[in-house]
Amino acid sequence: MTFKNVTLHIGRHKSGTSSLQHWLGLNRETLADNGVLYPLSGASNQIAHHQIAEALKQNATQDVMAIAEDILKERKGQETLLLSSEAFQNLEDLDGMKNMLAHLGAENVTVICYVREHLDYAVSAYRQLVHAQTKSPSFSKYCFRFHSIAPFFQRWRSVGDLQLALYHRDLLKNGDIIEDFCEKTGLPFKEMHLGDRNPSIGGNLLVYKLFANRLGMEGLTYAAMRELALAEPRFRSAFFVSDEAAASLRANSKYNASIEVELGLPPLKSWEKYRKLPDLETLESDFEHISEATRTQFDEEMLTKAKRSQRVFVLSPDVLQ
Repeated sequence: MTFKNVTLHIGRHKSGTSSLQHWLGLNRETLADNGVLYPLSGASNQIAHHQIAEALKQNATQDVMAIAEDILKERKGQETLLLSSEAFQNLEDLDGMKNMLAHLGAENVTVICYVREHLDYAVSAYRQLVHAQTKSPSFSKYCFRFHSIAPFFQRWRSVGDLQLALYHRDLLKNGDIIEDFCEKTGLPFKEMHLGDRNPSIGGNLLVYKLFANRLGMEGLTYAAMRELALAEPRFRSAFFVSDEAAASLRANSKYNASIEVELGLPPLKSWEKYRKLPDLETLESDFEHISEATRTQFDEEMLTKAKRSQRVFVLSPDVLQ
């Protein structure tokens, strides 16, 4: 027994994936009753299929095929299989994916991918990078590394029918990623107020984590920062980027040019209303508050370096260190 249709949701990162995946996980039974299997197999967290993505990335063929067999065992007559993981976007070699789909008997494969405008994506993804990893590049160094995304589109078109969409609140159905995805896939939409499941950190919390990364602070957990960002809006806020710097980046953006070929010119957002980082007015008190909330300890060196870090958060081709 195999699947007539397979839908792959591949992200991209920071396009409402966590909220969508939680909704899909919570509505597994409803989806199954409507002929769509959103399997538990390959989703070790019961939400998203990152386990499949990791096995494919590691070329762990036996693991991939074992998961595929488990998916087939879950099938109770559903003709459509739905898999979701933003980690799929990181796969360079898609032969393993194609082999898995063949093993599942996929007749029709649809690949759904939401993309964001260059600077919009960079502002969000940079904050996520600092939050989730131990890296600490300047914003400029991170932002100017983006190249054309056309090869990515080409790779995924070799897998199935690639359906692209811009991730922007004004363009999503009723401003909602879940409702928009349901409309694109024909899934029954059921409103659930899930909120932002994975906010990017911001404000002086972003400054704190960046210098924690640079100085090797231990004990600062992703979950503690996530809870702080959810509780206090200033700790999930974006940061100031001048319109002049934004225009300069966009004028030479091969990333945006490749998106425009597919979807037209994406909406252009301004970040001039946000506060510059570090926010010196509250930096010391914020550091003390963050230290207490996350049960970590900063020292005078970290605070001093943070006070002098304006260039880290400036967008300029002259600041690439």
